Amino acid sequence: MPPLRLGLSVLWVESDSTLAIHCITKGGGPWHIQATLRHIRHLLALDRDTITHIFREGNQVADLLASEGWDRRYYYEYSSQDLPRRHRSLVQIDRFGLPTVRGL
Repeated sequence: MPPLRLGLSVLWVESDSTLAIHCITKGGGPWHIQATLRHIRHLLALDRDTITHIFREGNQVADLLASEGWDRRYYYEYSSQDLPRRHRSLVQIDRFGLPTVRGL
């Protein structure tokens, strides 16, 4: 859904993939995802919106949701009432600004 339809005027996108950021901002990438990259560039106005790198540990909630999306391969939406316990705990850690440690 386009950002304006969601009531958003400015976006800040974070990704743990520097390669994805480069493909979106500078171009390039595999030919079979070029249409997707063009669509992302269309949704993002790079002169107004921001796309930055964040380590996976910096946004564990998004990483968990992305992993689930990859595993499920179909659309699923959580409401605040049915968010699983693991998700809720990561949201609380993020909300309070508590540090997370990269695995050894």
